[in-house]
Amino acid sequence: MKHKVVCGITTKNEEWIIDLTLSSVLSYCDTIVVYDDGSDDRTEEICRSYNNVVWEVRPLHDPHKREEAKQRLELLKLLGKQDPEYVLLLDADEIPTPSVVNFINTIDTNVDLWRTRMINLWEDESKYRVDNFTTKYGTTVNWDPFGDNAWVKHILMKFDPQKTYQYRLYVSNGGCSQYHPAPENPGDVVKKQDCFYTIHYGKLAESHLDGSGHVIRARWDANGGKGSFEERLAWHIEHNKKDFLEIKKTKPSWFWRGDINYD
Repeated sequence: MKHKVVCGITTKNEEWIIDLTLSSVLSYCDTIVVYDDGSDDRTEEICRSYNNVVWEVRPLHDPHKREEAKQRLELLKLLGKQDPEYVLLLDADEIPTPSVVNFINTIDTNVDLWRTRMINLWEDESKYRVDNFTTKYGTTVNWDPFGDNAWVKHILMKFDPQKTYQYRLYVSNGGCSQYHPAPENPGDVVKKQDCFYTIHYGKLAESHLDGSGHVIRARWDANGGKGSFEERLAWHIEHNKKDFLEIKKTKPSWFWRGDINYD
């Protein structure tokens, strides 16, 4: 690769997906720093099987408190120890499409931070969700990654070792900066791009399919002062309902293949 990219991934019980994520991301990243928040499955074993993966564990804390902003800042400091030119900030269930390789090799170095569209797989890798609807709370849910107000993240950042990066440390769960998951102050130039997308596997996880993920998030929300557990659980269920479900076929070019050299 033309530039040294170091990836930071946050994990907790990700044995179901982490092998796929690591094998894909290591195609173009020099090193991956996995910052684990208390996994008790095979996540550590899988991560340690890779030579270029650094395993780091968060200090013990109340497991019912998400501490997302604090965790992001801690991870960024760990990434800085790897002397990166760029950092790639991912969750374990997020995999950028293969076109990210060419994007990085031809990247505009005047840009400090890049945005990506998030594509939610649905049922399996052949389908993604695109419907949108208004909830009983009056909020709009838009699953279409290519529509207005689509879900986006800012995941690829030029790293400045002299900068003191900042997050909204009062945020326990959810967007902890205006450029989530990147910090509040990435630099002056932030741009959109559509050369690569990020595939989100989270809706294929057992925790989403059986509803336990909603319970976890509702508990985080309640502990973060967003309302009662019952209120937040109802909110998450409403925002994930399938009454208006619409799906489309994914493109083969969005997925990594072992028989192709992408560099």
